[in-house]
Amino acid sequence: MHKLFQTVPEEHEDLVEGKVTGTISSWLSGSLYRNGPGIYEVGENKYSHWFDPMAMFHRFYVKDGKAYYQNKYLRSETYKRNMAEKRIVISQFGTVAFPDPCKNIFQRFLSYFQADDSPRDNTNVAFYPVGDELYATTETNIIHRVDPDTLDTMGTVDLTKYVVINNASAHPHWDKDGTVHMIGNVYKEAAICIAKFPPKLSSAEIFPQGEIVATVIRSNKMAMNYIHSYAMTDNYYVFVEQPLVINIWKILLARYTGTSLLSAMEWKPELKAKFHILDKKTGKEVNADISYEADAFIVFHHGNAYEDNGHIVLDLCAISTDKPLQYAYLKNLQHEDCVKNWRKQESATGRRYVLPLNVAKEIPTGQNLVNLDGIKATARKISQHAVHCDQELFSPISIEFPQINYSNYNGKKYKYTYGVGFHNDGPHFNTVLKVDLTTKKTLEWAEDNCFPSEPIFVPNPNGTEEDDGVILSAVNDTDFEEGRQAFLLILDARDMKELARVHFNVPRFPKDFHGYFRPTA
Repeated sequence: MHKLFQTVPEEHEDLVEGKVTGTISSWLSGSLYRNGPGIYEVGENKYSHWFDPMAMFHRFYVKDGKAYYQNKYLRSETYKRNMAEKRIVISQFGTVAFPDPCKNIFQRFLSYFQADDSPRDNTNVAFYPVGDELYATTETNIIHRVDPDTLDTMGTVDLTKYVVINNASAHPHWDKDGTVHMIGNVYKEAAICIAKFPPKLSSAEIFPQGEIVATVIRSNKMAMNYIHSYAMTDNYYVFVEQPLVINIWKILLARYTGTSLLSAMEWKPELKAKFHILDKKTGKEVNADISYEADAFIVFHHGNAYEDNGHIVLDLCAISTDKPLQYAYLKNLQHEDCVKNWRKQESATGRRYVLPLNVAKEIPTGQNLVNLDGIKATARKISQHAVHCDQELFSPISIEFPQINYSNYNGKKYKYTYGVGFHNDGPHFNTVLKVDLTTKKTLEWAEDNCFPSEPIFVPNPNGTEEDDGVILSAVNDTDFEEGRQAFLLILDARDMKELARVHFNVPRFPKDFHGYFRPTA
């Protein structure tokens, strides 16, 4: 497993053509951008956690039945400082900065009391568009603009200069007109908030001025609820106030105790997960006097949400333990047995929750408020101010990194989701899945020693059905003895049959997180 989690060399600054096996659909034209960890050590210092290594961007450009590849490191301040010092000088999620070997113990002690101006700008998680521009994200207030043709780092945007927000999740939503919706935290108000950024007015505008459109005061003012993603329908924002929290006191002390952000995270399984529904027009919380609750779980990735006959149907991938954060330490991920032991305890499941909008006082307690055909999820009124929600599993097997036909079905009633899972008890995500949410039928692509990335759905511009399109996934083949190389996998999204694969002269792609496809204009 260690082969998947190593530094990937920056060796293809310009596009290089790959060798195509099969046939690439003639209509497929555009660029798949992917973002994730790329540099796992600096000098003799090594990163400890999968979320920490410095970012590498890579791009697959597809046109006229051919495909090309390039990659490049993000030139962040974190990158520049680390490279200048030849050691890890900026702490990350699970890695503490290494001390300057030239300082004595007294000097190191004094440095703890100096102002902490660390940039926290290693945006190694995802991409999203702002009009024609491309931005790389992580979970802080910093994003980077990236040149879509060269992958050069074009500039840094501090979101606090454009909206009153202290940090933002890695996964915003965007409308077809270019409006961006983002969830984050406002520290002073102890609030979770939604910010909205309109389309850019001109190329001279660095970044559009945003506004806070909805706010929810956190249940615990001294602990921030971890939020990696959220859902959005036509009329509502929906997010989970989950019982995975960041202890603010521990964050404040982390610099002096020499601990990481991960050490400040606390899993509270005795608490409930709480769903919040916010009206997009008014910003007000729907049924604010009602607590929509579920048994404790952790969610990293939402699939989709939609409105249906007075209900909100919410699909996400979740797990009822904090084990994934611990097993994502590289010392665990690089050993097959450790990952398998974790999987035996529990892995992510695809869950559907239903939130009824009508919770009238006259409805008796104990009554199931969900009355949607074909859905087994329930929501029962347990008091005048609480509704308990029980999930329905929408996938018969473990699934993560859910993706949909985003441009046409985000926030709308839909039928299909795609993701990665474990085939034949694999040691890491080793299969690409398609789940029919109505029948629960699952189709998959898997091949020995191959580890695919999160699948990205690209719709056929002339298609009429939801699943008329292709799936793109960057696949690492670890069977090096056979001399095979990493390849771009192209599947027919309707039946998950392989249409083509494109091999490139690279030993492997970064074991990354998320991607974004931009069609050719």
